[in-house]
Amino acid sequence: MATPLELLEQWRANSLDSSELDADEILAVAEHAAAEQEEELVSALVPLLSQAECQFVNFRRAQATNDAEAAIEAIRCCVSDCRSSGERDHRLEARARMEWGLLRYSLGEKEEAGVDLKWAMERLKVVEEGSAAHGVALLNMAAWHETRAEWMMALAMHSEISRHGPHLVETVALSRLAASRLQMHLHDHESALRHSWVALHGLSDAGLPGLAVEAALIWLNLALTDVDEDAPRMQTRVEESAPRTVGQEFVLNSHPEDVAFAYDVVADSWDGGASGPDRPDLQLMLEASRVLGGVELEERLMQTEDITDSELLEMLEHSADQTASS
Repeated sequence: MATPLELLEQWRANSLDSSELDADEILAVAEHAAAEQEEELVSALVPLLSQAECQFVNFRRAQATNDAEAAIEAIRCCVSDCRSSGERDHRLEARARMEWGLLRYSLGEKEEAGVDLKWAMERLKVVEEGSAAHGVALLNMAAWHETRAEWMMALAMHSEISRHGPHLVETVALSRLAASRLQMHLHDHESALRHSWVALHGLSDAGLPGLAVEAALIWLNLALTDVDEDAPRMQTRVEESAPRTVGQEFVLNSHPEDVAFAYDVVADSWDGGASGPDRPDLQLMLEASRVLGGVELEERLMQTEDITDSELLEMLEHSADQTASS
């Protein structure tokens, strides 16, 4: 089944007849068209929508033009129309309440925003658990707790998103990336190692390379502590993860083949630039390359003149000194 974005691209290529869209596709395509300011397609679809759905599309239109007042008015009307006896739409109401919660947070109404976000999350769990909207609602609720420094509550929200389903791959991956950031903050390195690995694979599979690189860097930052051929593979660690027993210690190490995978994800996305005063990506790439016995990256960096990261320069100078002494 084509995604709304793919259907929009088909319309742009004159290969989509809007009258052939399924009932559950019309709103999604209209939303994307409004966000992309494709007014011709929006105008063709609006007559097929309910009053509440039209207001939701108007909300997307206002977002696309950064018209805050129009966005507030449209989403308020959408929530009100969803509740009307003639066209009660529980799913759309939940989505609209979620958007209204995000708007209220941006307006400084943080407590009220939390109420709306929680309501939307709970309603979406009932009407379509595991959907993209339900996943976003959980991620938003976790982020709301995080802004309040309620770290454990945020992690509790992420724990609601199981990698065994019913949530989408990208939802699970985004959740695990956010969880790994929190766990790094809390110095829970065991969980951060595992969750950043799950995020790395999920984000790669979902076609989100930029975020996959972030997950890879979090993982490498921990994994390079000790690279050992006898270390368990990450997939095994993920599949066999369980609460530790009393007195059981966690060994922070990694297998070189897993290091090679994470290194390749970062290296494949590197544009070749080395400028900037803070380049932890290049520091970790260089360290991983050395662990794996590679020389190409180091040789390339040695010939680069625009490096200003003092730690990276120190790593390269140390290597040069070792070469000279040998």
